[in-house]
Amino acid sequence: MTIDLDLTSAERPRDVVTAAGRWLAEALDGFDWLSSRRLLRRRVGALTHQVALSPSSYNRAGESIMVWTYVGARDAAYGLWRAAHPDLVTAPEVRTDLYCAHMLGYATGRANGYTYGSSEDGDIDLTDPGSRGAALEAFVAKVREGVLPWFDEASDPDRIVDSVPGRRTTRPVSVVEWLASRDRLDLIDAYAERFRNPPDRWEAGVTLAKSGAPAPGMGDDLKSMGWSVTRILG
Repeated sequence: MTIDLDLTSAERPRDVVTAAGRWLAEALDGFDWLSSRRLLRRRVGALTHQVALSPSSYNRAGESIMVWTYVGARDAAYGLWRAAHPDLVTAPEVRTDLYCAHMLGYATGRANGYTYGSSEDGDIDLTDPGSRGAALEAFVAKVREGVLPWFDEASDPDRIVDSVPGRRTTRPVSVVEWLASRDRLDLIDAYAERFRNPPDRWEAGVTLAKSGAPAPGMGDDLKSMGWSVTRILG
């Protein structure tokens, strides 16, 4: 792919990241670049797949330009389901259709049965103008080999249950809610099984749900899972 002049000539970190986003959108079929949100995005049916580029706060022109990357899957119908079922969801005051997300590096190392990756696998070093094109080409290869399969897994209720997207997502209770929004209550117990330890946190959530108490606040995933599964499955 021809290297964009802006990619090699840009100096300010903001301009470099913008040029990199445009370059990646051209290299990856189906994705567009939302500069204001620093997102690569594609729509697949009712779902939205996204790769977020997050510049390091330590970036300095001529010194260091690093980008951390994240993957996410959104479902507009899930957002509507949350709004329609405030008694079944955690953090009902939050309007969101994002149900699965984590650092991109975890997706690149394992897709459909391979070994786990690490968060650093998704980092992009754009400091040296002369090597930016090579860095982005390597990143595109990672997306094609690991991230696109990640999106496939995250988009399928049957596959997300036992997958890297389901295991590594930053908020597993959102996957439980998404399965409910897809009317796949049959998958919730199997997905939630790995989150039952330590059992005291899970049981604390179950007790809250049975007492009619609202969902626990964000930050206690096990407690939230116990509450959510109990409320949704009854």
